[in-house]
Amino acid sequence: MGSKVLDDEACQAVLNFVTEGKYPESEDVVASEIPASALAAELQLLSAAREEVEQEISSLSRENIFNAEGWISQARQLHADIERSRVTAREIVAQHEKTKPLESMVEDAAAKVRLIETEISFNQAVTSTLEEVQRLVQQLDAARAVLNEGQIIASIDILEGAEKTVKFDISGLNTNMKAILSENVVGLRQEIVESLRLRWANQLKIDEENGKFAVLQKDTGLEDTILAMSRLDILTPAIDRFQKDLVTAIIDPIIPSNSEGYSRVIHVSGDGIYLDSEPSRMTVSDLLGGVSNLLGCLRQSLPEIVANPLSDYFVPNLLSKIISWLSSTIPTDLDGLDEFEKTLEHAQKFTNLVESLGWRGQDEIGAWINQAPRLWLTRRRVDSLDRVRKVLAASKGTTKHVERVEKEKVAQAEEVLLEAPSTDDWDASWDDVNDGANAQEKTSIPGVEEEEDVSAWGLDDEETVEEKEGVKEDVLEPAEEDDDDGADAWGWGDEDEEKQDDKVQSSTTPVKVSANGKVSVQQSSPREVILKETYTVTDIPESILQIVQQQIVDSEALTQHTHSNSRVAASGAGLLALPTLILAMFKATASSFYALKLNSGQMYLYNDSLYLADQMKGLAEERQLTRLNADIESLEKYGKLAYSKEMQTQRTVAADLLDGAQGFNHCSEQPFLGECENAIAATVDRIRDVYKEWQPILSHSALLQSIGSLLSTVINKIIIDIEDIGDISEPQSQRLVQFCNQVSKLEDLFAPDKASGVEAVPMTAVYVRNWLKFQYLINILESSLADIKFLWLEGELSLEFSPDEVVDLIKALFAESDHRRRAIAEIRRNSRV
Repeated sequence: MGSKVLDDEACQAVLNFVTEGKYPESEDVVASEIPASALAAELQLLSAAREEVEQEISSLSRENIFNAEGWISQARQLHADIERSRVTAREIVAQHEKTKPLESMVEDAAAKVRLIETEISFNQAVTSTLEEVQRLVQQLDAARAVLNEGQIIASIDILEGAEKTVKFDISGLNTNMKAILSENVVGLRQEIVESLRLRWANQLKIDEENGKFAVLQKDTGLEDTILAMSRLDILTPAIDRFQKDLVTAIIDPIIPSNSEGYSRVIHVSGDGIYLDSEPSRMTVSDLLGGVSNLLGCLRQSLPEIVANPLSDYFVPNLLSKIISWLSSTIPTDLDGLDEFEKTLEHAQKFTNLVESLGWRGQDEIGAWINQAPRLWLTRRRVDSLDRVRKVLAASKGTTKHVERVEKEKVAQAEEVLLEAPSTDDWDASWDDVNDGANAQEKTSIPGVEEEEDVSAWGLDDEETVEEKEGVKEDVLEPAEEDDDDGADAWGWGDEDEEKQDDKVQSSTTPVKVSANGKVSVQQSSPREVILKETYTVTDIPESILQIVQQQIVDSEALTQHTHSNSRVAASGAGLLALPTLILAMFKATASSFYALKLNSGQMYLYNDSLYLADQMKGLAEERQLTRLNADIESLEKYGKLAYSKEMQTQRTVAADLLDGAQGFNHCSEQPFLGECENAIAATVDRIRDVYKEWQPILSHSALLQSIGSLLSTVINKIIIDIEDIGDISEPQSQRLVQFCNQVSKLEDLFAPDKASGVEAVPMTAVYVRNWLKFQYLINILESSLADIKFLWLEGELSLEFSPDEVVDLIKALFAESDHRRRAIAEIRRNSRV
């Protein structure tokens, strides 16, 4: 029953939706399905609703008296009209479709008309352009024609018009066509430029090969050429080139390359200039006169527009070359001063002439004239320094012996050192001997060999500088204390570390050698003797001295009346400053020359420096030139520095050779024995070789001092090495004694020459520090403990060794025992301070 009701509600809901558009409110109805059995009922409901609507429409029609048939008739008529309109429209469309081919034909015809019109415009434009191009080409041809006829200005006018046409009037041309026309215009310009340059070269003709120049007027003349070149902006480069060619063709051949004055003579004729084919000797007057004529000719024959720029390059170049040549004519000696004064007068006249011609640049010559005194002094300085260089470079290394003689205070007791006694008047014949006399003046001391040098006997005060060309290194002061103002400029002072202390063992009190070989001291009243020594120098000091003397002599000569009116007289005082520079130049360059040209060059440099300093000292005293004292002291220090460098080198070599002994450890055993023997032999041979090398160079005193210094270095190292050995066996002690005795044989180098059969005492202890200590060391190595104690208590061992040194040697030589302990204790108790 419930299902039946639900189906009825669904049918009613469908009807309501169809008729009124309403949705059912009941969810059950919405969710329900309409069964097939309900469709019939639904159709009945719809039919009933339809009939109801029809009846309602009929009722309404009757009530409103509506003529439905008339309305239907009108509707049918309207439908017929509509159909006729459709037919008409179709006909119109069909007719329209038939007109499209005609429209295409019309458009095609219009396009052809427009194309023809465009072609006509293009042809007209091409015709116009071709006409312009034709006119331009005709202009270019016309320009070339008038150019060939020599009408340069007309051709330039046409060129400028053509350039304007190409740039503005036919700017719409095809790029390629315009480029071709531009090239033609540029080609025409180049032709005109080349023609102008040719005309310029023909009108201002320069013959560089033959040295000729001429100004030639042809055709339209030089003025038209200048105007045309100016319009084409090529005048300035042409004038610049003209100036350079003129310098090359005319100026260079007439300015001498040196002070000899050979050049080609200038000739001026009308508007032309030419030079002689061959050079000849020219004076300053001739040269400046020829140049004056040259400048006058150029000013007269050249137009202003060409002449005026010559003052910017040509005239300054000319005057600079003249000044350079005039500077080379500055004399370096006083004999040429008169001629130099004339040169200055000619130069002044030349300057006035240049100014009167309207040229610029003459101020440079005026300044050169005003600076003549300074230039002359500069030339002297350069020449002097160059002469020093040439002296060193040209030296053949030839040597000679020179002699130094000086007075010394000698005590009477010192005469025991002489190999023969002297009489009171032994030096009476030497009163006139000069300190700088050379060895060619052979004068011998009676009773003394010529080769013997009394100054080598160590009689000088050890606080005094060695004045006999022998060196005590304790007087070598640091380079920074040098008063030489030029030292810093030459870079000296870097060698201070090479300076070593080589003091000579000498005393102000008389000495003599005692029987035990010890030098003892005596007191005696001094007496004056003359001492002499000979040493070797090269030819360089004399040449340097001559250069210095020339400056001093010329300085004095400039103060004389003969040169009182000379413009360079004011520079006379400046010449006195040149010796300082000359000596500085010598010091700056000598070392390399001596090392290159001479064996033992540093020793020759030492001798030459001190000899030159000694000669300079005499010159300074004679001329009262106190300003040279500092330079002389600097030169002495320079020579001693060279000596010090050589000594340091030889010390290093000797020490290196002795290092082969390796401290003499195990020196009695192989292979150490062989190494020690080789080291000692090489060291001894080295010292003897150095002695032979230096013997002909150094004075005897300097030779003994230098060899003594080397030997002192060797024995000091030997003493230190032996003292450092902790345990010395008897075989080792014997070997050490042999080695020391080998070194002791070098004592013969310090033995005076035998003037007679009397045996002379060697002076080794005077020149070799610690020589006596070295001899005592030999005694200790070969002595017994009792002998060592005796030498300490009764002898002079304590003067050379300290108690600790002796004790250490005893401990190394002798084994531990009561005797050793007692001996050591007694040595310590009796030690001497």
